[in-house]
Amino acid sequence: MAEDQFDGFEVVDSYTTKDALEDGILVDLHSVGKIPVYAPVYQYIRYVTRSLLSKGYEKKDGLSLPNLADLLVQASKGIRKGLMKGEEHLFECRVEFPNSERGKVWAVSNEEGTLTLMLPEDY
Repeated sequence: MAEDQFDGFEVVDSYTTKDALEDGILVDLHSVGKIPVYAPVYQYIRYVTRSLLSKGYEKKDGLSLPNLADLLVQASKGIRKGLMKGEEHLFECRVEFPNSERGKVWAVSNEEGTLTLMLPEDY
């Protein structure tokens, strides 16, 4: 059995999902209400970064739920493809943002066992 290369090292600091929520970096999708999805969505998507939301998923009075639904459907397709390839912790998803620009979104597993959607530069 291989020895963990970090055995014996003290953890100096960690930044948890809870910390990111308190700092406003993440948004909990369970707190935004019913998202009107039109296709199956991967059930473990739980959080999304503010910087990803700034790509056209926010409006003056909150979130654009139809745009958010579209993001969840597109990301779910990328996650399913990744699972079929054996990926487990980081899924690269190709999406079309609300402004019709195409780009990458990552779905990354967190310490809770759920997934956070983010732009690659958020990682």
